[in-house]
Amino acid sequence: MDCAMDDDDAPPSVMFGPEFMRRKLYQLSPEEDFTLARSLVRASSFYVDDMRRRPPFSEERYGAVRKGYVVCGQDEVIPEGYQRRLIAGCPVAEVREIAAADHMAMFSAPVELAGHLADVANTYA
Repeated sequence: MDCAMDDDDAPPSVMFGPEFMRRKLYQLSPEEDFTLARSLVRASSFYVDDMRRRPPFSEERYGAVRKGYVVCGQDEVIPEGYQRRLIAGCPVAEVREIAAADHMAMFSAPVELAGHLADVANTYA
C-alpha cells in the first residue's frame, strides 16, 4: 500500500498514505471526516523507546483502573479476532460491540459509540 516506514531515524516511524487510510482506517467513515484526517496526517512514532523506559504495568497501578473495550466489527487494521485476543490477554470489566464500525468508530458510528461510552461511564463512575 501507500504507507511510508522509516527505521533509519530514531525513533522508527510510520506515515499512512491516503489509499491505506481510505481502505483500512476510514472505509465506513463519512467522506468529510476522511478528508479532514488526510489533511492532518503526520508521521507517527512506534513509541518503542518510550515503552522500554517505562516500568512494566503492575496490578497496583494499571490494574487499579477498570477498563472497557469497544470491538469494532469492521476494523480492517485490527481484525475482530485479534481484538478479542487483546481482550483475553488483558481482561476488561466490560466489552461492547459495534458491528458496523471501522477503525475510526468515532466517525463511522459516532452515535452508537457515544451511547456505549455514556453507558459505561454511568455504570462505573
